[in-house]
Parts: sequence; C-alpha cells; structure tokens
Amino acid sequence: MKVLMNKLSYAAQAVSMASDLIEAKKCEDKATSLREGVNKQIIGMHKDKVVIGRYSKDGTGCSIATAWVDKLVLGGLSKKTAQNYLSLLREAVKTGKPVKDWGGTKAGGRQAVAGAKGTKGKKEFADLFRPAFNHEKGKTFLTLCKQIEKDYKDDKIKTMYQGFVEYFKSEGDEIAE
Repeated sequence: MKVLMNKLSYAAQAVSMASDLIEAKKCEDKATSLREGVNKQIIGMHKDKVVIGRYSKDGTGCSIATAWVDKLVLGGLSKKTAQNYLSLLREAVKTGKPVKDWGGTKAGGRQAVAGAKGTKGKKEFADLFRPAFNHEKGKTFLTLCKQIEKDYKDDKIKTMYQGFVEYFKSEGDEIAE
C-alpha cells in the first residue's frame, strides 16, 4: 500500500510540475512578445529622429527620460535598474538597433544592444533561429514564408535570402549586403 501511495504522490507532483512549466512557457512567450513590441516602438522612435536626453529628479531633464524612469520605478523596478534601462533605451533609439537583453547592463553594459561590438559568447544558429520559428506557435514565421514565396512567384525577389533582407529592411533594419 505504501508503494502505491508514493507512486500516486509522485504522479501528483509530476502533474503539478508540468503545470508550472506550462505556465512558465506562457509567461516567457508573453515576455518575448512584449519585448518585440517595445523594440518596434524603438525603431519607430529612431525613424522619427527622437532624441532621449538625461533623467533629472528635479523635473528639469528630458520629459521622455523622466517619464520612462518614473514609470519603471512606479512599476516596482529599482531606480538604478530603471536608469540602466534608460541607458539602453537611449542608445537603441539613437542607433535604431533593438535591445536584445534588458538585463544586460549588469554583465555587459551597452553590449546588450543588438549588434554592439564585443558581445561575448556564441550561440549556434539553431538556437538563434528557434525563437523566431516558434513565435506565436509558428504562425508569424509561416506568414513571413508565405509572403516571401508570393514575392518570389511575382518576381519581386530572386532568392529567399533577398526576401528576408527585404523583410528586415521593412522593419527598419539596415542590412549590409
């Protein structure tokens, strides 16, 4: 009887752990989607030639910087973290390059901005590609592939690679070919 009870207990634990992992995955997917939205806005601000100045607690600083830091602090982040995020935002809007890692200020400073020089580590291509492929359960990538295929059939592009280049350009990226 004791063995049966242990197996049932472990099975219940397994169900509980699986539920937690499912919830964690949903949270990670939502976080990824929210960060992508922020990066699209960053690119828009860059295109509009927005300049983000300095934060000042006395209200004499840049209104964008002040609104950014104050909202992050109000949301529960420390003032230091909010100011680090401001540095990342300022650089990203200036360069038009999306932020890859908002937490990167602790371990890499401005290297957290996509394409920054000196970024350490090297991911395998599949590790970089997988999140894009799985975005919105694969629907986003499938839609892009269909658009590239249509453009190819309509002779708007000559190669699939060119289709990806055109896509990134339409999103505000500068592609060195």
